[in-house]
Amino acid sequence: MRARGDAEEMRGAVGDPRRVPPALAPVRALLEEGIGRAYPGAVLAVLHRGERIIRWAVGDRSLTPTRQPAAPETIYDLASLTKVVVTVPLILQAAAEGRLALDDAVAAHLPECGPSAVTLRHLLSHTAGLPAWIPFYLEAAGYDAVVARAAARVSGAVPGGPAVYSDLGFILLGEVVRRTLGAPLDVLARGRIFGPLGMIDTGYLPDRALLERIAPTEDGTAIEQGMAGEAGRRHTWRRRLIWGEVHDSNAYAMGGVSGHAGVFGTADDLIAYCRLWLDGGGGPNGRLLDAALVREATADQTQGAGRGLGWALTGPQGWWGASLSPRAFGHTGFTGTSIVIDSQDDLAIVLLTNAIHPGRDRTEILALRPRIAAAVAAALL
Repeated sequence: MRARGDAEEMRGAVGDPRRVPPALAPVRALLEEGIGRAYPGAVLAVLHRGERIIRWAVGDRSLTPTRQPAAPETIYDLASLTKVVVTVPLILQAAAEGRLALDDAVAAHLPECGPSAVTLRHLLSHTAGLPAWIPFYLEAAGYDAVVARAAARVSGAVPGGPAVYSDLGFILLGEVVRRTLGAPLDVLARGRIFGPLGMIDTGYLPDRALLERIAPTEDGTAIEQGMAGEAGRRHTWRRRLIWGEVHDSNAYAMGGVSGHAGVFGTADDLIAYCRLWLDGGGGPNGRLLDAALVREATADQTQGAGRGLGWALTGPQGWWGASLSPRAFGHTGFTGTSIVIDSQDDLAIVLLTNAIHPGRDRTEILALRPRIAAAVAAALL
């Protein structure tokens, strides 16, 4: 345990970056090391024992059309963080309200899935036997059309095998939430999660008035064109800077609102979200998640494969490596975003970047993220 003087010195890291406490200097150095290599810029926020210890922005939020510096208030495309920031808590709320059970067959809520042994728990833990990704947007446009294509894959799936991280499962879970709770995902997220937690800059379909605060992602869609291969040769791809609209092409085809991607937000707002999980589901104005379901969501559902309900757990699935406790859980987003929450050490790390801007290799951030987590842990724990 650190002395009071050390804790007060740590709090200085929130403000002027020129006053970085010596213990946190390695963290700052790593963050700056990533500029131009792993990302154009980044925002790092760290919460420890209820206090925000770090709130740093480095580098640029955009390199094109003009170079603009990153700021703590920069809004990022959170990509797959949508899964755990929106879809998981809404499913848990619906379960707590008795509107569904985690072991319900998915077909009980989405009959178009057809006869299948796949359950909601399988979808949440990525053990439904579904493919990781399918470019539905090559043949389908519109929310309902993409959901229908994903649902058609369920009847042939064999659940209960190895965990395979799958966007398809969370596309379907988003639709389960929509039907069960009776409103579109963006409305539910705003009313049930973002509003109660004071996440004022987080949501789907950001207003164009916020554009100057939003970090653009890829200039064009070369990454997904490469993933789609020959099948995408005739597709009408976005050939512009993707800025203020979701990068993920399936989510874009769905109108920007899906259970697997689509949410934009800030590091400050994600710190508020992390507090919810560190507090066992308690929000600033009342309980938002059932405490028992919080424990279940962050427990291994995969017989050692390191997957909870939506969350990756400490182990081979965790981006933070071996630096945090066995009780840590987190997630990443394709655009270069990540969070990890360690309930044992009362710690949360939020690292937001647009690593694919303007059209770059993501390899460097994959290596840098665990080093940053390890440096934070070395400084604080």
